[in-house]
Amino acid sequence: MLGDWADAPGVILSCPGPLRRHAAALQPACNLVLPQVLLGGESQMLAFAASAAAAGAGDRLLFAPFPEMFAGASSLKLALDRVGGGGGDVVHLRFGGVRSARVLKGVRNAAVLAECQGAPLLTASHHPFASGLVLPAAMQRAYRLTPHAVSPARSGGAGLPVLDLPDSLVTAVLPPGGPGQAGLEAVCLDGFQSDSWAAGHIRGPEACPADGTPGVLVPWNMDHPGSILPALLARFASLITPDAAPLRIILLPFNYIGQTGIIRDAIGRMQDASGSGHTILRRTFLARVRSREGAASLRRLSRVAWVDGNDPEHWWTCGRLAANGIATLTIGATDGGTPHFAADEALRVEAETRCGSLIFQARLPSPRRLPELLRLTAAQQALTPPDPAPAHRPARRRSKAPA
Repeated sequence: MLGDWADAPGVILSCPGPLRRHAAALQPACNLVLPQVLLGGESQMLAFAASAAAAGAGDRLLFAPFPEMFAGASSLKLALDRVGGGGGDVVHLRFGGVRSARVLKGVRNAAVLAECQGAPLLTASHHPFASGLVLPAAMQRAYRLTPHAVSPARSGGAGLPVLDLPDSLVTAVLPPGGPGQAGLEAVCLDGFQSDSWAAGHIRGPEACPADGTPGVLVPWNMDHPGSILPALLARFASLITPDAAPLRIILLPFNYIGQTGIIRDAIGRMQDASGSGHTILRRTFLARVRSREGAASLRRLSRVAWVDGNDPEHWWTCGRLAANGIATLTIGATDGGTPHFAADEALRVEAETRCGSLIFQARLPSPRRLPELLRLTAAQQALTPPDPAPAHRPARRRSKAPA
């Protein structure tokens, strides 16, 4: 899949995420345990790793949570010697959004791109990477997960060779869970703890019960500053009262870059918009799929998801959900291929980011159309009923060997 880089003695993978989740600066990719494996850059990286392992190159794959910490080839060599990664022309593949690109000094760097054209950017700061179309100068090429991905240039305006990866990566099977690992983690917004979430585990997890209450899955690309999700959640919260028919929202954050303030801001907006703030928070959950078994648990909660059509990764999100038996309603998308719900109201999204102040032009369903979205969701749920709960199997009795 790497073309003329396929003979690299080692391939180092990285993607956005808090450093505190990992105990080593460099480790074999086969030892990697991530808190979210279904969507975003983490899922793209794991799909690539699984494909490379199937081709016999799994022993050359390493993972670096913070590639920019290495000062150069000499410091990297010490780490490679410790993990048996070898030397020579090592390759570093960076997954995740263009604005979150990082490089590893002293090796060959490439970006793996899933982002297509998203919500139009109206204004941006003078930061060199604010546009989302510029990669660091040390990037030597780009690999696209779809031919429709953006084609960024290198800092300074230099062109970038682009190669396409197999389409089959979007349907790659999720990794199995490890011993004692929860396949699906969920916590009610009422009990959200920033530190636990950022560290990659949920302290005192509160399971989202599969009690038959109607639910909808809502993927949330936290590395997309033009996301409509905070505004949509606040608008939806305005409909909820203690006497309203119960509906559970299961948020699926991905591309988490370590800024829990984004979640906190969304919680505040929902409370302000709702006539009963605690009611909406008790009906809204944050969830993470950690394994193949977790995807099955997620399906039992809901088989329908609302996908932000303004998100530059919405195509990957829809493909991953479909591969795991979950139907999608894409809100505001203009492309075909998946059922979509037209957004009839323009929305300016202003965000303060690491690249400065950005303003996006997006689209959102108006308040008068939200009941229609709920009806369409209910109809889709009826067409795709959730998986049955796993049957309880009594423990086998072991027969005693004759004395």
